[in-house]
Amino acid sequence: MRGAEAQLVKGGSRSGQGGAYAWILFFAFVALYVVTLLPGVLPADSGEFQWVAARADVAHPPGYPLYSMAGWLFSQVPLGPTAAWRVNLFSAVTAAATVALVFSTVRELTGSILGGWAAALTLGSATTFWATATKTSIRPLTAFFAALCFYAVTRHASKVEETERPGGDRYLVLFSLALSLGITHHPSLAFPGAVFVLYLILVDPALLRQPDRWLKPAVALLPSVLVFVYLPFRGGPRLATVSGFLDHVLARGFSGDMFALGLLDRLVLLPTLLGFQFNWALVAGAFLGAMLLLWEDRRLAFLLIGSFLVHTAVTLTYDAPQTVEYQMPAYVSLVFLVAVPFGYASSVASRVSAFESPVPGLGRAASLICRIAGIALLAAAVINLLTHLPSYRALSGDHDTRRYVQSLLRDAPEDAVILANWHWFTPLRYAQQVEGARPDLLVDYVAPRGEPLAETWVHTIEEHIGDRPVVVVRFFEPEYGALPYSFEPLGEAFLVRSEPRTGIPRDLVPLDAALGGQIEVLGYRLSSEEARPARPLTVELAWTPASAPTTEIAVFAQLIGPEGALWSTAEDPRHSPEELLPGEVVLERIVVYPRLHASPGPYSLVVGAYLPEGRLTTNGGSDVVPLATVDLQPSITRPVSRHPRLLRSSEGPSLIGVDYDTGVAGGVRTYLHWTGPGESTQAELRGEHNDLVSVFQVPSLERGQYATVAVDRPDAPARLVVSPDGKPGRQTPTVRESVRLPSPGSVERYVPFGDALVLTSVHGPAGELEPGSEVTLSLRFRAQRPLQRDYIVSTSLTGLNPDGTWAWRASHDTVPGLGAVPTLKWIRGSTVLDPHRMGIPQDVPRVPAMGSLLIYDHFTQRSLPNLDERLEATVRLGTWGVSQ
Repeated sequence: MRGAEAQLVKGGSRSGQGGAYAWILFFAFVALYVVTLLPGVLPADSGEFQWVAARADVAHPPGYPLYSMAGWLFSQVPLGPTAAWRVNLFSAVTAAATVALVFSTVRELTGSILGGWAAALTLGSATTFWATATKTSIRPLTAFFAALCFYAVTRHASKVEETERPGGDRYLVLFSLALSLGITHHPSLAFPGAVFVLYLILVDPALLRQPDRWLKPAVALLPSVLVFVYLPFRGGPRLATVSGFLDHVLARGFSGDMFALGLLDRLVLLPTLLGFQFNWALVAGAFLGAMLLLWEDRRLAFLLIGSFLVHTAVTLTYDAPQTVEYQMPAYVSLVFLVAVPFGYASSVASRVSAFESPVPGLGRAASLICRIAGIALLAAAVINLLTHLPSYRALSGDHDTRRYVQSLLRDAPEDAVILANWHWFTPLRYAQQVEGARPDLLVDYVAPRGEPLAETWVHTIEEHIGDRPVVVVRFFEPEYGALPYSFEPLGEAFLVRSEPRTGIPRDLVPLDAALGGQIEVLGYRLSSEEARPARPLTVELAWTPASAPTTEIAVFAQLIGPEGALWSTAEDPRHSPEELLPGEVVLERIVVYPRLHASPGPYSLVVGAYLPEGRLTTNGGSDVVPLATVDLQPSITRPVSRHPRLLRSSEGPSLIGVDYDTGVAGGVRTYLHWTGPGESTQAELRGEHNDLVSVFQVPSLERGQYATVAVDRPDAPARLVVSPDGKPGRQTPTVRESVRLPSPGSVERYVPFGDALVLTSVHGPAGELEPGSEVTLSLRFRAQRPLQRDYIVSTSLTGLNPDGTWAWRASHDTVPGLGAVPTLKWIRGSTVLDPHRMGIPQDVPRVPAMGSLLIYDHFTQRSLPNLDERLEATVRLGTWGVSQ
């Protein structure tokens, strides 16, 4: 924004007031991020930067020397429980400074304090910005330098237009310092940096004719050069050589990842990336701001829109699964666009009036519309913050990484080697090098060697197994199954045993039970004697084969309800006869998931086993062994719902959502989500003609508790009626005790996978499959809670012969969003479009092709079970014919 309106904010008390607001925002966001700060050590790159900062070490290429030095200073501050927490705090302070800087820039551009607040709240509440602000990450510092560049170039432009240069080109010097330090910190800033430089030339073309003005900006480059001295000083002999230094600083090992992907193919992800960060009102506001700028100030439009588009194009074509984080400078560009309607209200009015429209007051109406849009955007930014706050509050109390590391370091055998992937290597190394934990252990990072990764792990196991005990954190079932070792669960990791176990761990509850004369159950341990719907319950089981097995044996654990019905889902570990010896003690780790629609109450936890031909039975005829009674409590996690609906009963729980699954032929499952407080209540589902479809009981719930009821019928119901007095069939329900239900969409699904995510829709090919073509299965997921594990989505198209055998198969396994949005970045309610592209072989037989879905843990390979008992472990997505 330029001209008269911009002049309103120059100097005087208004300028001082803006500065005060900037400081208020800074301290407010520091407080917000500290309250939601992650509590300690973290996995992957965050864990590396925590140990690098605490020890003033050197990180992976390009080294991040500026971050390492600043992080070391924060690690020395006498605050917080650990060095890891203090380095997390560095991100919080840097992110809060970025938010304040965005406010100051917007206020100078638009003259609107409300616009500054809207932009600041939009950035500060963005999903990934908030996530990185509360953990050790290089991204907040990248965003800070991007915001500082915007501040410097726009301030310089305003001085040029006002023909004043008090203090010379000080903002030009600031820009040179900010961009050079930013590129030193992360080279990706060079791409929007090119747009910044072109913008400076557009607004100040005299720069090209006045080389004497280049000297001070050139001198401002020196600090960024001096920063690199840290690398050979702290990086050892390799970085002291020219070739080693250049390899590290230029990150030559990652050079093949740049521009490796097709931009047109990846553009489909852009709505997901933006919707992942902001609500759609803010995205629409940014689009409105872009249109206004193109009309009013094309040079500023070039800066904001151009920097967003350039950086987005670069990140979309970069072959690495962190696109949501690499986009950070683009988010900074976008939030400036959100603020544009605030500053252009009066300008739009004058421009519209200049057209001499015959409609009286059109200019004032246009101005009013801009003002209303601005206020709506400010409200949308506040809603964005309030929507994301519960997820980050929950994460701030989660010690998932600490628990994993502590249990592994506690249980690993003396002098063992722990073979780890990068995700778990870094927190383990932090625990050893910074906190001095278990110095007897060797923690070894298994890096790719240019061969299939599973083979690298097998070779690394073989290199160590003869010298010391081996623990692995990653599992490859086919490759490990071919080794002459057993892989015993050690928490979520695995102890590689070259000799069979002969006794049970001392902390297991002893048990003496037999199954079919072939299995003796020796002991067990539960993670808890309470459970909640969809939340995992871990069962550790010790058993031994009573005789040499001749066929495969599978062991299972289940929750059985009061009427003998099965109310849980779990993956059944399987063992081939070659794996088992008589007298060998097998330790099993089985994760049981109570179904989402399981009612609160007592359930019996049982274990059993089966052969390919059926279950084993004991002499008494029972095919299971009861372990314990588990008390299933109501859920304390609000269910995500595609159709939020509110019906308040006078006495019972309130309806808060309705969902449908249309994936099983001949029927529709209706999920009804309830919240307390309220006593147990009877409810009815009725059809279009008020015919009774189903009667069911809603359980008693306290405030903050939730329950889901599932009803299966041939068609979706039309209306829900609650009978507070417990009498079904009441003819005159009050308005607030009756609600019309939405109709399900044609591609609507609702398949919960554990407590992690829900499949909400499936879009497949419109007609028959063409041999030799590429088809896309587009899935849409929503997160039920903040996720901290890396899940892989596996889809396949399988041609089925009449006897059910495979005729052909095409599959696609990837991180969601074409590798762009890892699940461990999701928070509650995150919605992700996940397209899977598969090629149909040219010579496929003309048999029906079935689409299917499986989700599994990236590291343990364990599948994440779907909690719909009507579906198989692999979820069917549809069936298509193949054209002749």
